[in-house]
Amino acid sequence: MTLATRRGLIAAAMALALGVSGFAPRAAHAEDYPAGPLTMYVGYKAGGQTDLVGRAVAKVLSDQLGVPVNVVNKPGGGGVLAAHELQKAAPDGNTFLFHANSVINTEPFMMKRIDFKPDDFEYAGMITAYQTSLATQKDAPYDDLAGFVAWAKENPGFSFGSLSPTSRMYMEIIAEKEGLDVNIVPLKGGGDMLNALLGNQVALVLSGGIHYKYPDQLKTISALTTFRQPSAPDVKTIEEDGYPLGMDSRTTLILPKGTPREVLEKLSTALKACETDADFKTIVDAADIPIFYFDLDQAKAEMEKSYAKNKEIIEGAGIEPK
Repeated sequence: MTLATRRGLIAAAMALALGVSGFAPRAAHAEDYPAGPLTMYVGYKAGGQTDLVGRAVAKVLSDQLGVPVNVVNKPGGGGVLAAHELQKAAPDGNTFLFHANSVINTEPFMMKRIDFKPDDFEYAGMITAYQTSLATQKDAPYDDLAGFVAWAKENPGFSFGSLSPTSRMYMEIIAEKEGLDVNIVPLKGGGDMLNALLGNQVALVLSGGIHYKYPDQLKTISALTTFRQPSAPDVKTIEEDGYPLGMDSRTTLILPKGTPREVLEKLSTALKACETDADFKTIVDAADIPIFYFDLDQAKAEMEKSYAKNKEIIEGAGIEPK
């Protein structure tokens, strides 16, 4: 027997012994989770509603799990960049995305290069609902969607601030139906949106609800949800205005495919604590953001249901992915 062969056999025997004795390196078990700091992606720039709620959620998760939760902003494509980055992460629960579920149940029908499906990810739960709406300045010469359309026809080339392909879709459908001439201004986050609106750089935006934080300066002219919103109960929904486009969006804790259920359950339980956390409630109440907690199973069911509904709405509207 050669020296090289002898050495190889000895190495193999040692490896086997280590494996049998339990001293070989192994993946962390779910019961050990979390063993260290966690990373939360947010798919928008700092300053907007998703970032605001996400940072508040991170604090609650940190308190509940006993480890730091570091927020990392990854803006781009309405959360698409962050979701792609998440797919590269190990399915160990150490990296997750806090974002609107629209990145999975809406954006794939708007962009050719996006093919996310609900089954491509895991979900630990949902915590707040967006009061998605069309918002403008308080002193704008229109108070509802019909009034805006009439004004826009007299003011061709008006600017609309858009955060995502879905946002663009709404305005493109309205503009096509009503014959409007619009200049769509791309924005990268809620902070940019607020600055553009408060600075009178755009006439209208699609807001996830952060504009409700400024009731003396901004107003809603149409609710883009299927329900009239708690912060503006007298404002009609877009469906009441004659456009069958009502879609609901919720902040969701999204994880890589294959993340163990035990890890998802721990995160879901920690997320539920937001419902009664005083600091969290203070932050969301100040911005008029409603809390609607869904556990991991309810979140998955909502993703599948909303994916099918939004697909029907968008394809029914004749929208082709770009």
